[in-house]
Amino acid sequence: MATTQSWFWFFAGMLSGTAVWIIIHPVWQSLQKRIARPALRAAVAIGATAVLGVGIVFLYRQVGRPDAIAASSGAPHLGASAAMAGGKPLPIEQAAATLAARLERDGGSRDDWMLLAQSYDFLGRSDEAARARERANGPQQAATPPAATKPNPQDLERRTAANPRDVDAWLGLADLKRQQRDYPAARNAYAKVIALHAMTADAWADYADVLGSMADGSLAGAPANAVDRALALEPRHPKALWLKASFAYEQRRYVDALKHWQALRAVMPADSPDLAVIDSNIAETAQLAGLPPPPVPASAAAGGATDVAGTVSIDSRLASRVAPGTTLFIYAKAADSEGPPLAIFRTTTDRWPVTFRLDDSMAMIPSHRLSAFERIVVEARVSRSGQATPAPGDLFVVTPVVNRKDAKALKLVISQEVT
Repeated sequence: MATTQSWFWFFAGMLSGTAVWIIIHPVWQSLQKRIARPALRAAVAIGATAVLGVGIVFLYRQVGRPDAIAASSGAPHLGASAAMAGGKPLPIEQAAATLAARLERDGGSRDDWMLLAQSYDFLGRSDEAARARERANGPQQAATPPAATKPNPQDLERRTAANPRDVDAWLGLADLKRQQRDYPAARNAYAKVIALHAMTADAWADYADVLGSMADGSLAGAPANAVDRALALEPRHPKALWLKASFAYEQRRYVDALKHWQALRAVMPADSPDLAVIDSNIAETAQLAGLPPPPVPASAAAGGATDVAGTVSIDSRLASRVAPGTTLFIYAKAADSEGPPLAIFRTTTDRWPVTFRLDDSMAMIPSHRLSAFERIVVEARVSRSGQATPAPGDLFVVTPVVNRKDAKALKLVISQEVT
């Protein structure tokens, strides 16, 4: 199409030039007779040529097709829907991003993906061009539903850049960042969904998880509000109930915590692997609430391969500073990742050494469990105030990094002081 237009305007220009020459030739001969000086005649000729050239360019830009030049320069044609916005041509990079977002969202034919690959080639983005060709030549073309392919962060970021109101892309990006434990990025993505008024119960529960992880496991404040928003939309939401029970436990409202654990127990499938953890939490919370402990299934009471166990004693130089009955916290943390403890056990210093066992039932947040991490550290801390937050005067010990599978008989000796 561009070649045809170029030939048309070539012949049109020739005809126009001939017509102009026929009109101005007699005028020029008349001027030559009236202008005796050769220098003046030359100046008039140059001026007339310049005016003629400017006039031709002006007419071409007004009634011609200057975009034919761009169309024939090697840039791929992305189609009217991808290359136009508000009636104005888009830059090729933005048009490619729009096409990529549409294909990720709605799928497309092999030709669509090849067109995107050619666009990336033109932009010099060879890696993305190769991925587009893989989509074009692979089995997941045209008829493949978008949900069948898990998008990567780059795809989701391009979609949100092309369409800031793409709720599915923001939710997908938030979930990926949460799973990668990039909590600030996940929080920012959820904030976009909140601004679009599109949060679901799942999203609110995951958002609470993210906020709690950023606050070292504490669910007070914004995380608790997010949990309440989830339960307002779906009162039987499992993860929201788990977090609600954990928050009540954090505040030592053990009767409320027991109520929420039991509500969670009632909505869990009979074959859920989390039942043993929930039953263990119910038994512990009932004991702390001063209520008769419910029967604990053997699966919940027995230890497992994910357990971390050992003893805690105190250096003889510090033993006189710790009265019997003082609160002792023992917890495991991931060695290579920030966030709340993976498991936490609270007891008292009635006698030394103190025997402990940590497992998934002691997780503060469902997504941050002991079984999900291989490299851990274990800490024991005597808390004078009885609070989980360290304070000056507390006594503690931290192990070197250990492999969770080998941490079955740890021996911790408290010998340091928080300053």
